[in-house]
Parts: sequence; structure tokens; C-alpha cells
Amino acid sequence: VQTFDDIDVFVNIAVKTLSLSSMATMGLRELVVNAVEHGNLEISFDEKSDLLARGAWQAEIERRLTLEKYRDRATSIEILRGGDRFSIDIIDQGPGFDWRGYIDPKTAPKSLLHGRGLLMAMDAGYDSIDYCGAGNEVVLRGVCKPPANE
Repeated sequence: VQTFDDIDVFVNIAVKTLSLSSMATMGLRELVVNAVEHGNLEISFDEKSDLLARGAWQAEIERRLTLEKYRDRATSIEILRGGDRFSIDIIDQGPGFDWRGYIDPKTAPKSLLHGRGLLMAMDAGYDSIDYCGAGNEVVLRGVCKPPANE
């Protein structure tokens, strides 16, 4: 995925494939949004705060998607399902981040404008959410029920 439209398409596929709850769906979407905006487009937490305060966030996303440095970057997402178990592997092409400061509710950002996506994902009912390496890969694991048409 590269754009927010791509994110919506992916999330719809994941919901249908895994029968995710609404909380799990929101948590998954937040993690993929983070991969695009903070990973691939390298918008820092502070930059996003400033952009949101100035009402310039959407314009900056659109601008960066056209820049040579970012325009060919994509987030790779793999869904694996076996019976009632699944894993989702999300890998962006950014430099990564020190995720440790974001997974503890005591040290996580408390911004009213943003910064709660990872915590939201952690509270979404997944069995585990594990960051790998530099922080540009995250793996979610959980239990799903069969889609309604099975």
C-alpha cells in the first residue's frame, strides 16, 4: 500500500478474510497508517503535531507522495491464516523508530491530536503485536472466526 485509499482497500480485505472486530479493525488501520505516514513518508511525531495544528497534514501527505524520495515506497502487508489463527506482517520502507517508548502507556505520547494509534492497536484484542528490527516491521497475531460465507 502507498496511499490512504490503498489502506482502506487492504483493511476491507482483512476484515472479510479474518472477520475482525471493529476494535481490531481500527487497531490494524492505525498500524498501517503509521507505516505509511511515519515510515514511508518519514513524518515525525513533532512534524505531524505541527501539521495538524496548522491544518496542513493532508497537503503534506499529498506533497510527499509526489517527491522522488518517497513516491516509490510502499508498505508490504502479508496476511497468513491457518484455521482460526492468523498473523499480519506489516513492513514499511522507512528508517524505523524506537518503538519501545510508544508501547508503555506511562511513556506513550499523550497528544490530543494524535499519537494514540499504537496504544489503540495494543488494546484491540490481538494476541500479540511485535515490532522487529529497526521498528519498520510489526507482526500482529490473533484468532479469527471463519468468514460468514464459509
